[in-house]
Amino acid sequence: METVERRKHSGRRKGRLTGVLLCLAALILCALAAVIMLNRAEKDPVPKKEDHSGAITQRKPEELESLQVTLRNGEQWTALREADGRLMILEENGTGESRWPADEILAERLTDAAVNLTYEEILTEDPEAWQHHQADFGLDAPLVTAAIRFTDGSGVTARIGNSADPHQDAIHYMAVEGDERLYAVSSGTVEDLQVETRLLHAVPRLNIRGVLLDRITVRDGQGTRVSWELQGAVTDQDAAENWRITEPFDYPADYDAMKNLRTGADNLRLGAFEARAEAVDPADYGLGEDSLALEMHMAAGSTGTVSDAGVYDVTNWEEETVTLTVGSPKTEMVDYVLYDGAIYTMSHFSLGVFTETDAADTAARYVAATPLNALESLLAEEDGKEAVYYRLVRSEDAGTEEAGETAAGESAQETESTRCLRNGEEIPYESFAAAYERLLTVTVSGTLPEGYAPGEAYKKYTFRTVSSGTHTLELSDYDGIHDAVTMDGETRFYLIRGGMTELP
Repeated sequence: METVERRKHSGRRKGRLTGVLLCLAALILCALAAVIMLNRAEKDPVPKKEDHSGAITQRKPEELESLQVTLRNGEQWTALREADGRLMILEENGTGESRWPADEILAERLTDAAVNLTYEEILTEDPEAWQHHQADFGLDAPLVTAAIRFTDGSGVTARIGNSADPHQDAIHYMAVEGDERLYAVSSGTVEDLQVETRLLHAVPRLNIRGVLLDRITVRDGQGTRVSWELQGAVTDQDAAENWRITEPFDYPADYDAMKNLRTGADNLRLGAFEARAEAVDPADYGLGEDSLALEMHMAAGSTGTVSDAGVYDVTNWEEETVTLTVGSPKTEMVDYVLYDGAIYTMSHFSLGVFTETDAADTAARYVAATPLNALESLLAEEDGKEAVYYRLVRSEDAGTEEAGETAAGESAQETESTRCLRNGEEIPYESFAAAYERLLTVTVSGTLPEGYAPGEAYKKYTFRTVSSGTHTLELSDYDGIHDAVTMDGETRFYLIRGGMTELP
């Protein structure tokens, strides 16, 4: 039997201890190396790319006197800085020289580019390297030439040519008059200065206020194509429901259709300036005697807005008519329009809300046009039956601004204090309100033949509004199963017999 040697056992323990010590030593060395590398990194940072940019001009905005820009296509304009900081544009045209204020945003960009004309790098200081073959740099016919003059009599003229990189438009070549160096300038400077004259024109805001609209008319060379007019005042509680088609036929207008038209009017915006009408041939823009004209008439009144500070500011407006004459399309998306002596672009879709709308599609389909909160009384008459007269009695606070009334005639909410009298006797208001709301959902069934003349009415409803307006609805036999519907004396649609819901 062999004896187990103890030294082998102790050797295994010693080997384990040695491994642990080696691991600890390695960790210590790694930590020391990390500290050394960190200290070296702090002392020797990674070198950054050198900045070779500089400034050709570095002035204050008020030191700018003028800026003349000439584009590669030969277009030229001059901007003069007024004492109040505005840039006034001088433009030569066929009728002489015109002078007008530049768009504020573009004016700020132009001023900044002129007084802080910078370069990214000096490409060469040797004039022999570029002056004898400027066409290679696009400097023989520059993209833009900017002649900058300052109030102290000094000035700089810079010519900016082609892109220095054929694969991207990041930098361009630039030469400065009286300077032998060739510069690289950023594309941002090019964009700020390379501006067409038409873009410098400030585009006015159309003062169309849907809340004060009381007439919308579309005309052409033959006369009025379609017209919608508000019956009553814009401040009436039922104004939103009280529009009427007056051309090419006379009939109450649909509430939703008129709401869309009013919203469309609020959203009309002029696009880009194209030309002053007197400086061009309007026929080139499709503008002539046969052109469509959109007229928006607004009554005198007040509008209110809540400021950021929470203050309700009221603005008073005089009566006003905004007229847009529609020309030919410039693209599929925009048309030319004439407004206040100038030609602009405008969204074809925005104009189409009015110019492409069929008047017949805006005729009221609901037989009861007076909303409940605008109703004062209702007289229901039917052959062989006793006439029923409903009258709503509201408390003094009903219909106030606190109840939800707006300048646009949006209706206030009913209150619990409203009472309903039926032939002088009080009935539950809730019962009448529920029945009347169902009546408001009744729509016509179809359109009558053109020229149809209704017979004698066997049922008639007379609606009296809180704004002293009166609407009538009459039903007469059409074909035995349908009734002809006559609203305010005009007949266009028919309704299935018995389609009117019953009142309490």
